[in-house]
Amino acid sequence: MVTGDRASRLHISIDRCVRSYFEREVDSPTKETEIDLLLSLSQVLREVQSWTTEIGRDVSAESGLLAVDNEEETGAASFGPESKEYLYLERIVADLVGLLCMKSVHVQHLAGNILVEVSESLVESGSQWDEFIHLLCDCLRLALIYSCPIHAVSSASVYEGSDLHYLASDVLKSELEKANWGTVSDIFRVLRNILKRLSQEENEELLDVYLESVNSTFAKIPWCRVDTHLSSRHCHNGSLGNIANSEGGTAFLGNFVQFLCSVVQQVGFAEDSDAFGPTHLIVQKTIELVPDLLRWCQPKLENQSGTSMSRYLVHKLLVLMIRLTYQSSIKCTILLSWLQYLQRHFQGFLENTLTRFRSVQDNCLEGSPFFVTSSDSKVNKTHSDHLQRLSVFLFLRCSFTLLYSSRHTDKDCEFECRKKGMEAMFKWIERQIPGDTFSGHRTYTKKSVDFSTSFVRLFMHEDDLLFKVLLQFLSVPLDEEQLFIWEGRFLQDEEQAIHFRLSTLFDPVVLFCIFLSELHYDHQVLLDYLISKDIGASCAEYLLKCLRTVCDSWTLFVEFPFEGNINYSSSKRRKLLLETSEVEKTRKLHPQAFENAKDCLLSLQNSVMKLHQKKLFPYNPEALLRRLSRFQELCLLHE
Repeated sequence: MVTGDRASRLHISIDRCVRSYFEREVDSPTKETEIDLLLSLSQVLREVQSWTTEIGRDVSAESGLLAVDNEEETGAASFGPESKEYLYLERIVADLVGLLCMKSVHVQHLAGNILVEVSESLVESGSQWDEFIHLLCDCLRLALIYSCPIHAVSSASVYEGSDLHYLASDVLKSELEKANWGTVSDIFRVLRNILKRLSQEENEELLDVYLESVNSTFAKIPWCRVDTHLSSRHCHNGSLGNIANSEGGTAFLGNFVQFLCSVVQQVGFAEDSDAFGPTHLIVQKTIELVPDLLRWCQPKLENQSGTSMSRYLVHKLLVLMIRLTYQSSIKCTILLSWLQYLQRHFQGFLENTLTRFRSVQDNCLEGSPFFVTSSDSKVNKTHSDHLQRLSVFLFLRCSFTLLYSSRHTDKDCEFECRKKGMEAMFKWIERQIPGDTFSGHRTYTKKSVDFSTSFVRLFMHEDDLLFKVLLQFLSVPLDEEQLFIWEGRFLQDEEQAIHFRLSTLFDPVVLFCIFLSELHYDHQVLLDYLISKDIGASCAEYLLKCLRTVCDSWTLFVEFPFEGNINYSSSKRRKLLLETSEVEKTRKLHPQAFENAKDCLLSLQNSVMKLHQKKLFPYNPEALLRRLSRFQELCLLHE
């Protein structure tokens, strides 16, 4: 364990590494000093890793009375603030976090890795981890306070910050007096890496302790001071503007948003979750911080438009908001504010037309680091397409929730939110596809199918987003009788018109037909999706729900006049398709669409049954097999 003798040994090892450097009180180390320090820290890292391995072996060997004795011994040990073990741990954390203030990215990185390994060793030993994470969160709070000089804020903020400052121990304060935005960024990076390790442990108690510590810290941080230093309205003069626009400030925002994304991804969104539990509180605090984050990041997005950092910030902000939309208790007013933000600041992505053919290179993965062989314009286009996908998906998530969910607080709220959601959706569809597309005598015109096809192609390049957006459209209400009444008429009522257009463009049965066609009816591709560790569950959920809709709308599925295509739009095609004739590569009428879809799904059924028998699925696919069996029955009746 990293307690007792080991804590003492680790403290001595780290103290030997850092004390000579700290005594010199220089801002930047010489090359020789940096090399010596890196070598010493590497040795410390290996030592902590070896302890973690030893503890893991010891824990796995424990059994029976020995395990009980160890638990009693551990429980009897005192690790209070005055204990020797706690003081050692406090000194260890202070020294390592102090190295994060050093102007050497290599030292910062290595010190952060040691902190993560110390956390892992404490988790394995089952002792002092709570104290460790509390100390690390205290360091985060102190680093933020020191990064926001008191002279730049109001008297109320000074009082708040001063109270917080004196709550910390002298040991931590002495090491963090030189903290800056870069230090805060590194602490967020360490906390995020610790959270990733915890997610592998699947220990709810540890996660609760972690979230409670972060909650407590966020509650004590003087956010008004942070806002004063980062808000654009204070960045037009003086040194404060230099801080807000500094590289460290930008790195802080990137790491902070990344940290929040990871936290939201890890926590659950149970409908009956405790309103005062750590999971609920951290999500609610994150939702509260989103407007501030958008305001702090916006000047950087405008000033650094097109740079890697600006694209990264846009990406992470969109991902954070998308993940939060799945929070069941999020208010519709919040979603409406995000929808309005998208319309103001991401209008370019939303207005970019979808109805265009875009080929995909066959021998590379979009977004891969090996994509650098392409020209800058192609790389920029890749990033642009990715951000367009995120923007459109978030736009649809917010709009659909406002239209179809029950998250409204009262009838006035419901009416107002639905109205604004419909207005936003109507304008977006009008920009993408002319209104006269829907005035013909057939519900599904060539233009509407072309749009739906282009929409599916937009998301085919990113599997995780693909199934999220397809699942989203399963919530579109389909009233075939009402559609029959509307068909061929000019709809004066805006609400009727928008429902009609949504039901036409995003009919889940039609999208399913297009989806299968874009896969070229290759059941092996579907199987790859299903057994994927990352998206297998999402794919299974989509197929399960969509097949039910298909069975309930069997006539539409069988008779839909779909124009199939054999082209280069899908990145999931089999190599065999590269050898097809030029005629097959062109877009053409595909009268056998239903037969191809049927063969694809029945072949998938056989493959899933075989793999299920071999227990190769990461989940139980029996529900999916029952749905495929129902599909098979309908196919036999159709014959």
